[in-house]
Amino acid sequence: MDEITELALSTMTTVLSSYLPAAIPNVDQTMVLIPSKVKPTGLGGFVGVHEDPQASLYGRLIEANTEITLISSDGVGVLQEAVASYTQALLSQDRATLRSSGIFKLDLDHLSDIAHTGSGNNERDMRTAILKIIFEFIPTPLDPESSIDEIIHNVELGLAQGKGSFFDVDFAAIDAAGDDPLDSFEFVDDPDVVGSSPAGNWVFDSGAGTIEQNRNVRGGGASLSMAKKAGAQALLLKDGDPYLSRNFIARAEMESGEVDGMGFIFRWLDADNFYILLISARHDYHVLIKKFEGSYEFLDSGGSSEEVGYNSDEKFESKLIVEDNKFTVYLNNNIVMSGSDDSIAAAGRIGFITHRNIAARFYNIKIIDFK
Repeated sequence: MDEITELALSTMTTVLSSYLPAAIPNVDQTMVLIPSKVKPTGLGGFVGVHEDPQASLYGRLIEANTEITLISSDGVGVLQEAVASYTQALLSQDRATLRSSGIFKLDLDHLSDIAHTGSGNNERDMRTAILKIIFEFIPTPLDPESSIDEIIHNVELGLAQGKGSFFDVDFAAIDAAGDDPLDSFEFVDDPDVVGSSPAGNWVFDSGAGTIEQNRNVRGGGASLSMAKKAGAQALLLKDGDPYLSRNFIARAEMESGEVDGMGFIFRWLDADNFYILLISARHDYHVLIKKFEGSYEFLDSGGSSEEVGYNSDEKFESKLIVEDNKFTVYLNNNIVMSGSDDSIAAAGRIGFITHRNIAARFYNIKIIDFK
């Protein structure tokens, strides 16, 4: 059982126990929670971004039966009073109280017949109330992007029930297996680079375990005074075919020996239609840009931060979350910016891009792809 689900079941038991009445003399009670279905909430488990601390939110939706067994050593009458007290305490909770605790449904399914055990001074009467419950659990992170990221990355494939999949490409591991990491990409240059721009040159450094692009491929200025950021592109392949996705979480470890742009390209349909996330150390920015019908533009809303870039010669992790028309960007597990745009809605290719950068290095790319 994954950690989020285990915590969800524990929390659900605690919530239900808080609704139970005070102990009744001569009546023992046991509560057993039997989950019948566990599934991710939101987009394959991802439900949004928590602002303080800054971290992704993941959740579980659980359907379960709750069996509450009451055992009376003081006769059937006391047992019946106890059953009434317990069921009333649970079922009298108002909707707002239940929802604030994560409970979407709490119904009495049925009551068992009264059972008699023992004899004489050891005679006992017992009855079980079975309730159906639907519970949503979204834990609040204690630390910015703590271990929850690794949990979701390792277990979501099994829990997504066909709605999501993982695709991890680690270049050092590919090389160690005797294959060429460059075979994981198709390399192209934007046709809108300037005439004096060299062609892109992507190489693999086996010592560092990185794919690198080392030429000044450029079109458009380095600052944010204009949206045009044409450059060298590395489009991901899977089993030799273009890797396509519409909604996903992509993360990659990157590094640069100089200060200009590098990042992700996504929803690439053709040379004239795609989005890019570009990060610059020279001008300390993260920016989301679209090339739509051959024209470079900023997003319809947001998608720009001129406060943080990266440190040269220092490895960093970039993470991009794409959900329909909403895009969210993280740097080293801290949220940097978000934006929205409706121009390109179709699934497209994913990969890397460089702009004016002659020492861009990429260690890996990991994708949670939501179907």
